[in-house]
Amino acid sequence: MAVPHFSSSIIRGFTLVELMVTIAVAAILLSVGVPSLTSLYEGYRSQSEISRIEQALSFARNQAISYGMTVEVCGYQSAVGCAANFNNGLKVYTTASGSEKVLRVVEGIDSKDAIKGSNVGFRPDGLSNTTGEVTFIYCPAKQASGSRSVTVSSSGMIKYGADGLACS
Repeated sequence: MAVPHFSSSIIRGFTLVELMVTIAVAAILLSVGVPSLTSLYEGYRSQSEISRIEQALSFARNQAISYGMTVEVCGYQSAVGCAANFNNGLKVYTTASGSEKVLRVVEGIDSKDAIKGSNVGFRPDGLSNTTGEVTFIYCPAKQASGSRSVTVSSSGMIKYGADGLACS
């Protein structure tokens, strides 16, 4: 009986040693790359969340000017009432007609993150109803590193503020 002979030019593939070396190199690259991807993801999440806050504040100011009424922004608790913190979301509302009318609700954030801020309102002329600046700070993973902020001045101007501020 003849034994089949395989030519080395026909058989192709990885040897076990080559496969183990490839897996080891891939594991090393992943262990180096994953932490930097996590901080990159937190940076994107932070920018996205502070943009949502800025958009809600701009919307509130726009509504106040457009419709000649005072518009408030507070932490979301329910359709009626405000929360002390902003982690459950933001509520944009007016009480111009004597009863509270919700204009917009911004969804809450992940429970591992934090938002620091205080209630602010806009008068019909676009000015803020506070005497000083109000700053909203978003902290991913409740840490100052990677935090972003947006500030409302007493003149009603809304602008992005300093990064790296603490939420505590």
